[in-house]
Amino acid sequence: MTYAMPANDGQTSAWPQPVDETAAASDGFASLVLRLRLALRRDPDPRKRQLVEQILTAAAESEQRLAEQADRIAELEQLSGSDDLTGLPNRRAFDAVMARELAVAGRDGHGGTLAFLDLDRFKMINDRHGHAAGDAALCHVAQHLRTAPRASDFVARLHGDEFALVLPGATLDQAEPRVSALASRIERQPLRFGDALIPVSISYGLAAYDGKTDQAALLRLSDRAMYRRKRARQGE
Repeated sequence: MTYAMPANDGQTSAWPQPVDETAAASDGFASLVLRLRLALRRDPDPRKRQLVEQILTAAAESEQRLAEQADRIAELEQLSGSDDLTGLPNRRAFDAVMARELAVAGRDGHGGTLAFLDLDRFKMINDRHGHAAGDAALCHVAQHLRTAPRASDFVARLHGDEFALVLPGATLDQAEPRVSALASRIERQPLRFGDALIPVSISYGLAAYDGKTDQAALLRLSDRAMYRRKRARQGE
């Protein structure tokens, strides 16, 4: 049900009354907000004005997020942004999405975390089992990455055995257990390739971003963090 604020008639207890939903929808969201704000000016109850202002602000923010998501979907559809092997978005799609995320972070003051992921022992898999097995290992990792994230997260294959996971709104402390659990899940499920059971694992590095972060610097930071973790694991 859609509501509009009535003009004050001396009854301060009057709350918004229902109006015809078809007419309200045809006016559009912006027109509805304008009419509500004009009606609020005539209402003497400050608590009521404050409550409705909070509702309008939340509604406007939701409308903005929906518009941004629609723009993001349209942009991805226009790009030739799919990796032929894994079906994940490719580096081109990642660059576009990451640029948008950094712009939103700069505008709204909300950052996130980038996870840089690298398949362990990829060359050894290729050398020992053949390139078809290497391709199967990449698809194996991609399938885990595809099903693990939240709806707001973004996964891409960057190059070769390198992947990226963008986690908007997540701090490093929030991202670490999520990516660690994902890595553990991949490691617990080896790849069945013909008669062979091939162990598959990933190393990852995390870097936080905000509106001031440069995309190239963000990739370098997460890449270096990944290699530090990979070296530490190899030394275990």
